[in-house]
Amino acid sequence: MKKIAVAVMGVFVAGAACASPDWSKVPPRKVKLFYPGQASLEWVMNVSDHSAVPDITNKKRPCAKCHEGDANEIGEKIVAGKPVGSSKSVLEPNPPKGKDGFMPATVQIAHDGAKIYFRFEWHTPKGAGGKKADAKNETKITVMFDGGGTVDGAELNGCWGTCHTDLRSMKDAKDDKKEKYIKGADLASGKFMDLMQFRSGKGEKAVDGWIDSERHMEGGKSLIKAEGKKEGDKWVVVFERELAGKGKGDHTIAADKVYNFGFAIHEDHTEARYHYVSLGYQFGLDKDNPGVKSYLNVQKQ
Repeated sequence: MKKIAVAVMGVFVAGAACASPDWSKVPPRKVKLFYPGQASLEWVMNVSDHSAVPDITNKKRPCAKCHEGDANEIGEKIVAGKPVGSSKSVLEPNPPKGKDGFMPATVQIAHDGAKIYFRFEWHTPKGAGGKKADAKNETKITVMFDGGGTVDGAELNGCWGTCHTDLRSMKDAKDDKKEKYIKGADLASGKFMDLMQFRSGKGEKAVDGWIDSERHMEGGKSLIKAEGKKEGDKWVVVFERELAGKGKGDHTIAADKVYNFGFAIHEDHTEARYHYVSLGYQFGLDKDNPGVKSYLNVQKQ
């Protein structure tokens, strides 16, 4: 008999319906997540490090347009401590032996007019083993999105605007407790990233928070639940969230906007920057956006 390991957790809102969409009817999107090392926003947007900066700033070309195809190659170089970019930077000073540089994932998003659902599926990649930095959680997945063009540059680089060179475990870190933030953030005007996180540990609660001038891991009220299940080496995680922004740090998701988002997966009990990350993507409700490959049309089910 096949051995099945299962991890389930959730956060519930009283009286909320919890029926998921028929995922067989929701178009899947394949995404390559890669190991970024110490590739901060400052590195990405520095032309001497990254020759594509003029394309990003002048032509408004999103990172996914150029790198969705070779994200696996970039991740494999970074995790091995090999130089990348026009400056030939080594973005991982301590290469983790045996760790894969990328992992594929499948993303599906749907809504029912009142709630939005995010489904992620992936197989556990080969890890480095050794010390478990986050002993409680074998895996975590974090999703971040703006308020529909409210965070500068998010339409080009997704949630990279929260990742800076002075954060803990990064190149210029001076404070080992400093976490993600957005420069010039303003909660009142919507210049922040909404944040949801699933944690696989027994008894762990889902996170409904946000990132402005610092990272807040609680305070939101729109997340209904986050559930994860592991069968063999395959994880499936589903977030169920109200479209309405009901709490502090919750963006309202409306049909007339395009939202910029990204996600990251911590595997093998890792934390901080030792995760796999997506490039920047966009989604809108029942809104086609032909010609934009990084866009997902979230259809009503």
